Amino acid sequence: MPQQILVTPTTANLAERLTAALQRVRPNVIGFASAFVSVSGVELAAEMMDACGASRCRLIAGTSNYITHPEALTFARQRGWELRLGQSAAGIFHPKLIIAGEAFKSGGTLQNVCAVYVGSANLSHRGFTTNTECGLLSEGEATCEDASAAFATLWGVSIVASDAALQNYAATFAEISRARSAQQLDALGVCDAKVATTMQPAQLIRQRPPRRSAVRNGFATSAWTGLESFTGEYRFQVEFPRAAGEVVARLVNPQATTRGRVDVLCTNDNQTREMQFRFYPNNGMFRLNIPNDLPNVAWVREHQIGLALIQPGPAGGAPIRLTIHLPGAEASEVVGRSIALGTWGKTSTRLYGWS
Repeated sequence: MPQQILVTPTTANLAERLTAALQRVRPNVIGFASAFVSVSGVELAAEMMDACGASRCRLIAGTSNYITHPEALTFARQRGWELRLGQSAAGIFHPKLIIAGEAFKSGGTLQNVCAVYVGSANLSHRGFTTNTECGLLSEGEATCEDASAAFATLWGVSIVASDAALQNYAATFAEISRARSAQQLDALGVCDAKVATTMQPAQLIRQRPPRRSAVRNGFATSAWTGLESFTGEYRFQVEFPRAAGEVVARLVNPQATTRGRVDVLCTNDNQTREMQFRFYPNNGMFRLNIPNDLPNVAWVREHQIGLALIQPGPAGGAPIRLTIHLPGAEASEVVGRSIALGTWGKTSTRLYGWS
């Protein structure tokens, strides 16, 4: 059919319907304009382009309310897409438009438009696969050329995504995300996870970690590691895999890192202790040696569950603070936030993450 109103998902989700349509018309170029853009959304869009043979892409991504993933924008640029950040004179940038054609013309229009989708779906995993969405899909010669002018208007009022703009957005996104609960990240649509943010460690350890996070660990100010395994009899030796350990290393004073000793404020009893923190290149792990007298350590040794959370220390005090979380609401919130942002990973023995 040249035009149809799609309600998805029904017999097929939106990604499948769009892919089928694009394969029929075989465009050279595709333009996306979306209020919110996630990592999985860009991955699915890239798969659509590969499936239909399109070679060029222009993406206009909204950044209102800090829901669009910084790493989605980075991945789009790595793919060679032209990227602009959507702006709105009043309110927020909220369009959802996909347009395909023969070539991009000056001014942002497209030559010989062959497919258009305009509807409710954002460029996200949920928009493409699980949300109930409704939109108009038009393909073939009957496609409305007004869509080209609409895309050109959006392209013209958007700003070029400079390195500085993306860096500042990523930093602010990370800061705001840390203040949001896992439930808020889920409800706002920031969460791109294919697993529930309420999933417990015993369930999560059986899942495949995300290929890309919403934000790189370089913008994180806290890190955690599961306590399913550890070493040491006289010291509770806890290992942080590299992605999480790098966050801790940045928080620690460089001089302390060199000599391997660092002051740590332990929130479980509000005492400051000197601990050893070092990187071990033989296994790519960072290790923090925690004294056995810290509250909760004996319980964790016995039960081999819980997590160690590292956060910045108080201004003028110890560079880092450590909390040993036993299973419960607080530990679940730490893990849930990482699930929502895709900032988690696993080794054969433990989970870890950052935010």
